[in-house]
Amino acid sequence: MVTKIRVLALDIDGVITDGTAALSDSGDADKRFSFQDLDAVTQARQAGLTVALVTAEDNPSVERIARRFNCDLVKKGAKDKLLALESLASDLGVPLDEICYVGDGDRDASALRHVGVGLAPANATPAAKAAARRLLSKSGGNGAVAESFGLIRQLQAYEQQAGLLEKDMYCIVKNSLEAHQRILDLSLPILVRIMQACVGTIRAGNKILLFGNGGSAADAQHVAGEMVGRFLTESEPWPVIALTTDTSILTAVGNDWEFEDIFARQVRALAKPGDLVVGISTSGRSPNVIRGLQVGREKGAMTIGFTGASSKGMQAYCDLCFRAPADSTPRIQELHLLAWHAICELAERELVRSA
Repeated sequence: MVTKIRVLALDIDGVITDGTAALSDSGDADKRFSFQDLDAVTQARQAGLTVALVTAEDNPSVERIARRFNCDLVKKGAKDKLLALESLASDLGVPLDEICYVGDGDRDASALRHVGVGLAPANATPAAKAAARRLLSKSGGNGAVAESFGLIRQLQAYEQQAGLLEKDMYCIVKNSLEAHQRILDLSLPILVRIMQACVGTIRAGNKILLFGNGGSAADAQHVAGEMVGRFLTESEPWPVIALTTDTSILTAVGNDWEFEDIFARQVRALAKPGDLVVGISTSGRSPNVIRGLQVGREKGAMTIGFTGASSKGMQAYCDLCFRAPADSTPRIQELHLLAWHAICELAERELVRSA
């Protein structure tokens, strides 16, 4: 999930520093830190982030670190890190989920769980690591802060990209809704006739054979599953077979004859007069689907096609043909699924009523 981050909050010992100290010429204990991390804090502030220190310590070294890193705010003596971060959020007028906190100790665990992004350096305690949203590869005082800022920049890039992608997503969904409106306006009569053909075939004791390639193969199997299993209500299983599922037949025919014959040969073996043969092809030009429909006619079966608006190949071999009112493959497939669900629901209702 993309999170907007406006504040980078850092613990000192084990995050900014490595937790060790050396004596300066004045006798003060100076914490060791990475100049890479120092540069990262400068870059973070230049990028518009507020940089804050949140530490349980309250001694002169905290002030020296704050001055050295030119931090905007300091919360020192913070034994309860979550409470300190809540106070920080209140002071800045930002929600807690817009804070990235980097902590390494057990007392940081609760805070790491409740901020927008909780990060734990490589040297963190097991409790901190378990609570963090992500573990850093760098340890405190050795690039953990720089790595944290790099992750925030990635989040900012994702956030910016997400805004653009939302516009693209809106166009895709709107295009799909418009296609669904067209099926409502243009396609109900042919779908009713197809549903009646399915019901009539099953009532007469005959069967339905379905086939297609790729997504259309999945549709064939989906419909067979709905009719042999159930759609909405308990019912008898209906004789509906997807010719896309027997891998031994598909590979044998494709290898020994031609791939264009993988459905035709099964239709020749299984179809009888009174059966219903259904070919599904978004383009309407799939040779194996067209051959399957041709053989279905030769065997005396009724043939039905499912294709797209611009298809001109397969309807010549269909007694009934649903041409989804769309031109792109994704929209055609969406309309095919909607059409099949409507057909299955009404067919099941009619068959259960007459059972």
